[in-house]
Amino acid sequence: MRISAASMAVVNLIATFFLVSVTGGNALAAGGKRLRPTLAHVLVSINGEKTAVRPGQDLDLYRGDDVVLERAVFHNAPGGSLANAAIDVEEFELAPENNPAGPRNEAGAVIHTSAMLKKNYRVVIRAGDRVMGNIKLVVAEPRFDYAVMLVNGSPVTVLPGGRIKLRPDDQIRLESIRSNIPDPAKVEVEPLPGGGIRFKYRNRVFGQIHLPVGKPR
Repeated sequence: MRISAASMAVVNLIATFFLVSVTGGNALAAGGKRLRPTLAHVLVSINGEKTAVRPGQDLDLYRGDDVVLERAVFHNAPGGSLANAAIDVEEFELAPENNPAGPRNEAGAVIHTSAMLKKNYRVVIRAGDRVMGNIKLVVAEPRFDYAVMLVNGSPVTVLPGGRIKLRPDDQIRLESIRSNIPDPAKVEVEPLPGGGIRFKYRNRVFGQIHLPVGKPR
């Protein structure tokens, strides 16, 4: 008996509907065994920029960052989600009004690293009572190493807290800054009262140099 393409499409549609109904949308291995969901990654937003962190990986942060552990994404789960999934930042607790998901579940909440007292936090992803995986938050202090200033066209390296004595007719420009912040464009530069420059990361001062101006030559 021949089966038309249209009839075969209907058969496939019925088979797919039956598979989804029986398995609840979970994938099936060969032989019809249901595959257990596994953690693929955690979707994270750092200061509004999104990234994905895989199980066992470290998430490098800097004091002052705002972090949102948006959700855990799973293999072999409908839409990559599990209704009973929770993201628990161990040894860290938000005020109830700032944590909509409830105790031991910081998913979706804004975490201010300025309020974190430790440098390392283990983050456990659970589905009910089952541990699905973990990641680690590593919070570093912004560190200023040195700045290179051009004084009348000549480069001068200035260490943290260092100073360059200037004359009123000197021409000076900040050439570069070395710090542990990966993107130098995110380092804010402000004038220091009394002469100098201070460096900030997300409104937190982490270094400065002094540029006092003396008498004319």
